Amino acid sequence: MEIYDSKGKIIKETFPSEVISILGDLIAGIILSLLILPFSSFPILILMIPALLSLRGNLSGPFIARTSRDLVIGDFSKETWSQNVLATYTLSIITAIFIGIFSIILNFAFFRIYILPISYLIIIPIISIVLTLTISIPCSTGLNYIAFKKGLNPNNVVNPIMTAIDDFSTVFCFLLTIIMLGVP
Repeated sequence: MEIYDSKGKIIKETFPSEVISILGDLIAGIILSLLILPFSSFPILILMIPALLSLRGNLSGPFIARTSRDLVIGDFSKETWSQNVLATYTLSIITAIFIGIFSIILNFAFFRIYILPISYLIIIPIISIVLTLTISIPCSTGLNYIAFKKGLNPNNVVNPIMTAIDDFSTVFCFLLTIIMLGVP
């Protein structure tokens, strides 16, 4: 792999991944809307979705970049990968708690819907994001490794593809979480 990718190589590697990402995001959004619309707690649940999708991207993206960097510079090891995983889970849980707190505040400020116990508004984002990362971390690590071994720059290829995979995972894990908790 070249140290510096040419403009043409970057476009050639990135464009197909971006198309997959855009199509995946559109389909995931449509599926999510159709699946959670029947829930009577829809107005509260919909508050969490943008934050969860953003959280997933903001934490999964740096994880992917750090893993890719470690592969490219030859510093990929079980220890650095484990530290990366632990940091990602820790940040995710802390941020998910804040998503729950903001959901509670927004619910009280705008909707005043008391269908769910308040604790659910904190538990749902935590469980959803932990389940999503449990899918995302092995997938992104594997895709980084495959892209690197094929001579592609993982920074150009993996992140857009993982955006689509992670959005589907987030939708699935969010729905799974609200079903497991018996959310009305």
